[in-house]
Amino acid sequence: MLPGHEQVAAPPREAPKRPELKGPFGGRAFRLGRVAGIDVGLDRSWIFVFLLITFSLARGFASGEAPLGPVAAWGGALLASLLFFSSILLHEFGHSLTSNALGLPVRSITLFIFGGLARLSGEPERPRDEFLIAAAGPAVSVGLGLLFLAVGSLASLAGAPPVFAVIFGWLGSVNLILAVFNLVPGFPLDGGRILRAVVWQVTGSFERATAVASQAGVIFAYFLIGTGVFLVLAAGALFNGLWLVFIGWFLLSAARGSATQVVLERQLGAVRLEAAMAPPEPRESAGATVAQAVEDQILGQGSRFFFVGERGAPLGFVTLPDIKRVPEAERAATPVRAIMKIPPALRTLPHDVSLWKALRALDEQGATELPVERHGELVGVLTRARITGIARNLRELG
Repeated sequence: MLPGHEQVAAPPREAPKRPELKGPFGGRAFRLGRVAGIDVGLDRSWIFVFLLITFSLARGFASGEAPLGPVAAWGGALLASLLFFSSILLHEFGHSLTSNALGLPVRSITLFIFGGLARLSGEPERPRDEFLIAAAGPAVSVGLGLLFLAVGSLASLAGAPPVFAVIFGWLGSVNLILAVFNLVPGFPLDGGRILRAVVWQVTGSFERATAVASQAGVIFAYFLIGTGVFLVLAAGALFNGLWLVFIGWFLLSAARGSATQVVLERQLGAVRLEAAMAPPEPRESAGATVAQAVEDQILGQGSRFFFVGERGAPLGFVTLPDIKRVPEAERAATPVRAIMKIPPALRTLPHDVSLWKALRALDEQGATELPVERHGELVGVLTRARITGIARNLRELG
């Protein structure tokens, strides 16, 4: 019972849902499971490259120096592809487990068309941590490469079917190539992060180090794009050339994006959420029905959310998905206070964090808006659109 208020029915306290996994291109990723507290997923683009590699390997195994039969070639290609992507996953776990051990949690790992992507919860706070996290992935790839080569040699010496020597020999070589490629000193490759750690240690400036590593990444990306164009035009290697162009384009976008993100982090990190949040509006009476709220707020105001208030004080928060869960036939008889969420079941932002941390929280929750809480009370709301507008203004102000 609230002092001076009528008793309010307890709203549903739903267990917080894990945010859906996002691929590097913004689409939804398939969740495979959770390992060591890290969500593992597959981007849709992975399916294409998996089929492509399997098909290419099957053709290669069937027409190489020691050609295999159709069953052995396709079976070996499928096994090799699965082990190859398992190797990429282990490469990313090398980064992730090292990051976790250093106190920087990793939210997820996603396999996609160009490899794997580990999403860290933030940036390392020390050059040493950056170096160790970046170096862990290539170290795993080198270890796997040597292991696969050794297994392939032992299989050949033991008189095992030729398919095993071919598979493990290929896996050993490709893992070593993967390690070397990732050590190229250009962001966002592991070598670029190692370069950033070194420059950061020397200059003491994370921003300067990121700018140097990003510029190196841009140069390498243009090199790949130029090489790809040359292969297409001069050598007639259409597929290989276009593949290099696509990889270069991805690296170029990531390198430029990393530099932009550092500037954005610095600008938004200097703005307090409390100074930028909107007041707890619009507001609907606790006695209103869901049908009335739809008419007043969702349709009348065009809002995707609203606060539920009583006697001037916001009590809870309702979003469009909350309303959608109420059958249309029941909305006229269902009070909004029956579906509103309140802390701690309601996901909120603390009032005393920076806009950058608030943006990261929105990303982690997969939300477009979150209410702001101060000492257990709802005092405002922050939307992604508001952050975007503030960031745009900060860029114009310089």
